Amino acid sequence: MAPTVHSAKLTLSCPLFAADFDPRNNGRLLVGGGGGEGRSGSLLDTSRRDEITEAVELNLSRDEDSVTSLAAAPLAGDEAGSLVALAGINSSVEQQKKNNNQHLRAFRFEAPRKTTEDRKQDEKAKKDAKSEEEVIPGRAIALSQASLFRTKNGPGSSDTYQRVTRLSPWPKGKDGTEKHTRIGAVATGLAQSGEIVFFRATETPSEKDIIGRIQLSSNEEAEDMDFVSLEHDLEKTDDGHGRFLVAYTNGTDVMVGEISCSSSSNSSPDVRSVYNIPLPASGARTARPKFRALRFLSPRTLLLLQNAPNRGGSELVLLQLPSAKSSKSKVLQRRKLPRTVKIGLGLDICQLGTNPQGQQQTVIAASGSDNSIPLFTLEYGPNRGYSNFRPYTTLRDVHPFSMTKLTFSTFIAPPHPVTPDVGPQNIKLASVSMGNTVVVHTFPLSPFPTSSRTPRYVLVTPGPAEIWELIYSIIVLLFSISAICVAMLAFAEIRGGTPPVLGATEWLPESIRGAIAREYVIPPRDKLTYFDTLLAPRGSGGDTDTPVATIVPTESQIESLREILDRVHRAGAAPADLETVAPQSLSVIVRCGAGQNAEQSVIVETAVSASGEAEQSEEEKLQAWKDLSASEQSVWKQRLADAGRWTASEGESVLLGVLFGEACGGLGRAVRDELP
Repeated sequence: MAPTVHSAKLTLSCPLFAADFDPRNNGRLLVGGGGGEGRSGSLLDTSRRDEITEAVELNLSRDEDSVTSLAAAPLAGDEAGSLVALAGINSSVEQQKKNNNQHLRAFRFEAPRKTTEDRKQDEKAKKDAKSEEEVIPGRAIALSQASLFRTKNGPGSSDTYQRVTRLSPWPKGKDGTEKHTRIGAVATGLAQSGEIVFFRATETPSEKDIIGRIQLSSNEEAEDMDFVSLEHDLEKTDDGHGRFLVAYTNGTDVMVGEISCSSSSNSSPDVRSVYNIPLPASGARTARPKFRALRFLSPRTLLLLQNAPNRGGSELVLLQLPSAKSSKSKVLQRRKLPRTVKIGLGLDICQLGTNPQGQQQTVIAASGSDNSIPLFTLEYGPNRGYSNFRPYTTLRDVHPFSMTKLTFSTFIAPPHPVTPDVGPQNIKLASVSMGNTVVVHTFPLSPFPTSSRTPRYVLVTPGPAEIWELIYSIIVLLFSISAICVAMLAFAEIRGGTPPVLGATEWLPESIRGAIAREYVIPPRDKLTYFDTLLAPRGSGGDTDTPVATIVPTESQIESLREILDRVHRAGAAPADLETVAPQSLSVIVRCGAGQNAEQSVIVETAVSASGEAEQSEEEKLQAWKDLSASEQSVWKQRLADAGRWTASEGESVLLGVLFGEACGGLGRAVRDELP
């Protein structure tokens, strides 16, 4: 079943480079751009999921630069719903040559409103067709302009611009008002010496609102930056009021530091590198990957968009920040974007609120060079941590030309407990392009669980996918363990450490088999391990299934019957007088084997002596030497001599100490004692 996504599109008069939603209302979107003969900023009405309308248009001077970046800053306590836009707009080339670039601009947008919306109309007025509501048109007012960068252009240079404009999260209180002033940050682009400036995001920010700055190295720029509040950080001694963690990347390094509203203008945030992309192997000519964008998921987790060199693709990186200055960051997981995305252009997230258990779903969107937008969801739980990235959908061919900005609306979850009058919830994703187009996608959300009065909202219902993910992980783990066990057992077989269960020696090429392979030799009884007992051959028949210690002779070690009987005698398992021994007390059995070689045609086993259980079976009759016929004795002498077990010089007295079996197809009944 395809995901439910609604989209609306609008074409404006100039290429667009910046966009940001009103954090209080996802029905209002600020966009800005310029190029050719036009420079403009607009307040768009996106309240309808199938239509975008331009509510207010701001025409800018053609002598000045385009809107390169912007951020929406609602006014605290403004009941009329005015919206302040902080934008990056370079002054004219003439002014820049005079080292007077007022790059930070502030505008107030007032949306159109009806005069009758604050008073009741009687039924007669509603039915009167001639009675029309008066609409006060919207307007845009320029508030201020300021120069915050210390970096100055050289003579004739006008390349430096306000590349990044970023505000801290909107600090909404329980009463819906701001709890403290937001912090803003602007970063240079194309500057000889890069710079990041932090300031209080007032209605008319100026140099007196600066609370810190970071001076970058030569030819170093901030690709992207983000803030996260420390208000709920349990590791802080205070409540974190007005304190934020800021992170930025220069492409190869990720830097993190703290900033506060109360910082002085001369302060420099104490930032440190928490992660850097490793250098290529020594001598390698490949370039390093680069980070394009980043977003905080929590004060301890960052999400980054990384591009491989030479248009080799893009991936998401989930990075866990260190909890102490001495520890290191850890890459929790990676997720490659679709192969068609050769370069990732932008990244944004939308966190969908938590339930009382602290669980939360995050929606992730990345814009690609193929004009597509892959979307993922990421589950978080306090006990489990972050799940794997779960693909939601890929929006294809969103714009006719390259995308320049991607931004989510802010999701404000209904307060708990959720009442029946709470309407459907949704989030919006806006993107703008060089092709003058604005596209807004609307994604409906669902409460989870649906029957709960304290639910969290999700784009994708958790459950089956997470279960299958767990099952898949278990299967992979079991397969890995099995593969390791088989490899270890095969190595043990090859080196003669265990009986040949897998036949691993046969897997080796003949050229190296003789060099590393070893035959398995059963150790003496007092040195047998439990593992040897499990893998040893077992008897067939009878009521018991006791391991049998079978001696298979090898070319390097062939014991004679006398040597075997001597060891049995030393262990106390047979009488010392082998010539006068009774057959029922014999403890060594000689059988004819199924091997084709002479050495393998005789199998020597141990039998029970103490209990006198030299038993017979239907398939085999065990006989003492004296009970064999002359012809049978002759045959056995030849077999034992060929196998290297007996010589005529040893005499028949040795043969009196064993039993002989003629069941050549099997091993007969099992016996209970092994050869010591």
